[in-house]
Amino acid sequence: MAAQRPVRPTISSLAVVEAARALRLLGTAAGSAAKLVAYLCNNGMSADDLSLRIESDPVLCARVLRVANAAYYGQQRSVTTIRRALLVLGLNTVRGVAAAACIEQAIPSRLAALPDPAALGRHGLATALAAEMLAMGEIPEMATEAFIAGLLHNLGVVIQSQVDPDGMAQMIAARRAGDTRDIRTLEEEHAAISHGRAASIVFEEWKLPAAFIAAAEHHHDSSAAPESARPLTDIVSRAASLALACGQVYSLEPTCPVTGPDGPLESTQLGPAAFRDELLRRLEHLTAALA
Repeated sequence: MAAQRPVRPTISSLAVVEAARALRLLGTAAGSAAKLVAYLCNNGMSADDLSLRIESDPVLCARVLRVANAAYYGQQRSVTTIRRALLVLGLNTVRGVAAAACIEQAIPSRLAALPDPAALGRHGLATALAAEMLAMGEIPEMATEAFIAGLLHNLGVVIQSQVDPDGMAQMIAARRAGDTRDIRTLEEEHAAISHGRAASIVFEEWKLPAAFIAAAEHHHDSSAAPESARPLTDIVSRAASLALACGQVYSLEPTCPVTGPDGPLESTQLGPAAFRDELLRRLEHLTAALA
């Protein structure tokens, strides 16, 4: 008789919210970076309001300006104010820059249950860049939303590590033992809550647009997303695979997808080598600017 799979405890929405509070992602203790992310997801913001919101946080303001002055954007003159950044880079680019700075600031540098939060953050940034590149070739008006959704897509892993450290430890142990199954299969076997579901609970509290919530919850299966959110979710799903294929892995997804005719890089408009080179070039510039 086959051994029965142990029943995992249920993690309530309230427990996820409390975990997010402990991580300063929710509540009165939430850092201004976490509070700003929801605003950045709104493409109806004004340049003046965005400038004021960024300038109200000196640390975040400095990071945004550092990114704006990165070689990646090729500015000939120094960008010394957010208003100048908005003028020379444009509103949507500054939205993306600010979102990257926010997420980098929001992810803790150390997590007891997750050995490599820095690698997780780098994977998120690579996914954001890949999503932006895909959107520019397919749905250009969605490029900034795709970039921000890519940044956010794996934030649930951080919350999951806080609310379910035992499940996280079991999944990482399975990876270290050579288990290469899909992360959803590992979560079904070991985790009390999936990272997608954990993210969706917090993003609902943030009052993010529905498409961003769906992209976080269903990026491993875009067909499960509501139809209205499927275009953004599909781009984020493919972008996450592309980030892994370009070597941007972390402890829960430590291997690159298959290469060759069936690999994710083969479907890009630039072609496998050109896409990989361009993604890694952009990633190095932004990572250095955010450091």
